Amino acid sequence: MAKQTDTSKERQVLPNVLMNSVLGKLYDILTSGDTVAPKSKDNYLAWLSVGVPYPKEELEFLSTGFTGIYREPEPLKEGGEPVERTEKTPEEIQQLLAGDVTRKYMQAENLSRLLDLIPDTSGVKGDVTMNVWNPENTLSQAYRHILKFSQVANFEPDEKTKKKIQRLRGLLQETKIKKNIVTEEDEEVLQETALVKKYNEKLQNYLNEALEYNAHRVNALAAKDPAAVHYWSINASILRSKVMAAKNDWITNGFKEEYDQIAAFIAQVEGRSMLTLKQQYVDDMEKARLTSPSSGSDFYYASLIPGGFAETDNGWTEFSFGSSDFKSNYAFDSEKGHVGARAGFFGFGASAKGSHEKRTINKTIDTSSFKLSFKICQTMINRPWLNPNFITSKYWRFDVNNSQFKNNMVSDGKTPPQGMIPAYTTTAIFIKDLELKFSKNNSEFMDEMSKTSGKGRVGWGPFRLSGSYENNHKERDMEVSREGQGIKVKGMQLIGFKCHMLPKSPDAQPDVKEWV
Repeated sequence: MAKQTDTSKERQVLPNVLMNSVLGKLYDILTSGDTVAPKSKDNYLAWLSVGVPYPKEELEFLSTGFTGIYREPEPLKEGGEPVERTEKTPEEIQQLLAGDVTRKYMQAENLSRLLDLIPDTSGVKGDVTMNVWNPENTLSQAYRHILKFSQVANFEPDEKTKKKIQRLRGLLQETKIKKNIVTEEDEEVLQETALVKKYNEKLQNYLNEALEYNAHRVNALAAKDPAAVHYWSINASILRSKVMAAKNDWITNGFKEEYDQIAAFIAQVEGRSMLTLKQQYVDDMEKARLTSPSSGSDFYYASLIPGGFAETDNGWTEFSFGSSDFKSNYAFDSEKGHVGARAGFFGFGASAKGSHEKRTINKTIDTSSFKLSFKICQTMINRPWLNPNFITSKYWRFDVNNSQFKNNMVSDGKTPPQGMIPAYTTTAIFIKDLELKFSKNNSEFMDEMSKTSGKGRVGWGPFRLSGSYENNHKERDMEVSREGQGIKVKGMQLIGFKCHMLPKSPDAQPDVKEWV
């Protein structure tokens, strides 16, 4: 007679054992791949010790930008009768628009500061492993120090390229001899050539026609002046023809294509210069710096791609875990970077409001009818100010004359790496509409969880199951419902990141002759 393996005792497991299995399956989904969907190139996953709730309105700026939007409130009903609306004055509407802009800047600041944190790499090993999110330094501060205190290799183009650049520059600029009216001495001055003057003349003509076209178009779209709407309706085709004629004149008589080709070649050659590239990266970082209207402090803008992921179900994948998945022995083994012993991360526990002390629930769970489900979405992190290619380039080093930074390492390249930026986050992992279902045998477990939660925060692994949270200085309660032996957590929460570990940096090329 075959030995029965699915005994009642074997079905009863502690929460940390079950969560280890849940995240084992989730790990495989996020990191495995084939020829159609290649394996993740990121090095490890970092789970949050408890999920961060993110209502979709807190990410509105990702899809709408920082433009203020005034939404006419829906009429409320009292006793079946609509409530009379109060008309807003233009000044009141402008005030509401300004408040909406401020709100979006606060959203951007909150997200950017979160995405600016450098993940902990301690304990990370192997190829794709996992860790518990433990932020350390800020990425923007470390990267800013790299740009400020670095030296780059000074490359010179070959003689043939130098002569070509000189000839092309001669088509754009020419040297003229003029007499200084004060000293009455001849002086060399650099001025535009006839080609550039004609180019600028035709360009300005095109811009004028385009400006007129856009002015009439915007006035018509605003629909505040009937005459503007009529003008656009009757004359739009004429205005459009004037713009196209000006553009064709710019191309034909303004040397547009020739000028663009010359400028592109010069930019390409100069782009090979690390000094030029470094200056571009410094400018990129400066352009991405914003000042929060609420806190008054600076932050470096970061976003998530796609920006509208929170608004729809597009890009979200259904995830479920049941008894059959548990029998499949999903788990984080030692090769994947087992962290089960770290502060009871996999455990089911709660912490009181304002307290960091976590109470762990050690009641067992019957896996025979257990089910966990949610929707999951991966979003790429976009930092327009960060260029990892510069960090990993072999043509920069820290200034050897700077005693504070000359021996610093961005990453020592070891496993796990250490340094100023041993790793950075590349992908944010969100879930929404989490649902748990337990067996009737788990009534004791459910009762214990209800007692533990109260007004505190309940978490299981990286998932938050109840409690209040703060967004934009406003405290909110998570939308949680309990039905029989089930728990439903409405809304979206951030549960972790994919992280990329940097190789040894700086790792300068030894044959560079000149550093600047």
